[in-house]
Amino acid sequence: MNNFYVLIYLTEYLKLKCSGSSLTYSYSPHKNVWEGFFSTKKETFRLIFSAHSNETALFADSFRNPKKSNVTEFFEILKENLIIDVSLADRDRWITLTFDNGYELLLKLFGNDPNILLVENETVKESFKSPDTWKGREKPKPRKPSPMAEIQPEWNTRTVITKTDPTFPRHLINPLIEHNNLNEQAPEKVREFIQKVSRQMKNEPEFRVLNDGNICLINQTYLPLEDLKTFENCNDAIRYTYYKTSRERRLSKRIQSLEPRIEDAIKKNRRSIQQLEKADKALERADRYEQFGHILMAHAHESIGHDTESMTVSNFYEDNNPVEIPVKPDLSVAENAQKYYERSTKAKTRVEESKRRLREMKSELEELETIYDSFGGIDKIYEFDDWLDDHRQQLNRLGVLSQNQKTESLPFRKSIVQNYEIWIGKSAKSNDEVTTRAHKEDIWLHARGVGGSHVVIRMNNNKEYPPHNVLMKAAAAAAYNSKARGSSLAPVIYTKRKYVSKPKGAPAGTVRVHREEVEMVQPRKLNT
Repeated sequence: MNNFYVLIYLTEYLKLKCSGSSLTYSYSPHKNVWEGFFSTKKETFRLIFSAHSNETALFADSFRNPKKSNVTEFFEILKENLIIDVSLADRDRWITLTFDNGYELLLKLFGNDPNILLVENETVKESFKSPDTWKGREKPKPRKPSPMAEIQPEWNTRTVITKTDPTFPRHLINPLIEHNNLNEQAPEKVREFIQKVSRQMKNEPEFRVLNDGNICLINQTYLPLEDLKTFENCNDAIRYTYYKTSRERRLSKRIQSLEPRIEDAIKKNRRSIQQLEKADKALERADRYEQFGHILMAHAHESIGHDTESMTVSNFYEDNNPVEIPVKPDLSVAENAQKYYERSTKAKTRVEESKRRLREMKSELEELETIYDSFGGIDKIYEFDDWLDDHRQQLNRLGVLSQNQKTESLPFRKSIVQNYEIWIGKSAKSNDEVTTRAHKEDIWLHARGVGGSHVVIRMNNNKEYPPHNVLMKAAAAAAYNSKARGSSLAPVIYTKRKYVSKPKGAPAGTVRVHREEVEMVQPRKLNT
């Protein structure tokens, strides 16, 4: 939603939309979201800015009555002042709204810390996020464009692309390489092709939202991927993508709050069933105890020596073969027989109770598995809410929603990036948990050559790799959670979990990687 080419056309749209409008009110309706209300003689509309690092976005939307109580207002000095210009930094992702009172709003649309800065005379006066950090600092400057570097022999195809056009959308590089067989072409041909694609995005864009939810300005000729939807302008594409991504994130968060609890209930239920299915062995013992009682009663007239702990007698249940029966010397033979009758009765009672519980547990397991499978049909938040209302009583009865249920704290951190769940180890023991619990098709990452966290991207048994930007964010998190945190760039290895093993007897957190690929990344904290 915020690559440079998208922002070129967003800036053009906002310049037409916002020039001559005045700010009437601005506040934060939700965490990391800013809304500004603007008016012209013809209309009132909103600018919405999302500072979520996973869904950074800026777009215009229709008017909706704002909440005005128990909220924090921002940039009050701009009230009733007109926007006289909207501009995009040269080859950088800063959009600036210039007001007629000399103030500027700088909207930073990149990195792990998107923000809005209020600037006067090259000095930051206020900021949407981290006000103590920004207030009084000099206005940040956009990066200076660098001249195109000559192709080097060691460059791979991806490097040729990024060196040819540093602003090229990163999430589209891999599919572009694949669909145009760029790995099989000479670097000079790759550069020539990328220059054509860049010109097309700049001069004749197509505003497409792909099936993976990403915005694409490249036409079908160069990138023949299936579209989810197409739009007449960039703003509408961003708005659609933002709301879709935001809804999916909130839905995923709600599902993730419940799904692991159902999974734990299923695992606990299966373990209980395995134990209860061993009841037949207890029944065998009950029959054996009863036989011992009968055999001893046949010898009730005999006496037991003071130091005798067993009696060897004929077993009339097995062709009168001798059998050794443990006894207590302080009891008579008849009393020992009675003890075996009591043990047999108790064992049979436990067996009957186990069979009853087994029937109940199997019925509960069937219910839990049906509930778990029903998650697959939920696509929207209201569907989840309806689903929860329909199943609430059932989930309470099964102990999933019980207020008294003790929920186990996870031994690792979890985050969501574009609906992909990311696991990050906290310690050597936690790293073992991350790697052990991961599925064979999950993506496993680790900073190369240094100590650090095991990181896993959950793939839900999908044999493909996640989108490249998801992979890069997870790699940046792996570098950040390692001894390479202070480096400007760090190598991170990644592979499928099935290519990672733990040597027998190795210390916690130690693994052997049998196949790997490497990405150079800037260490960055992964925000949830």
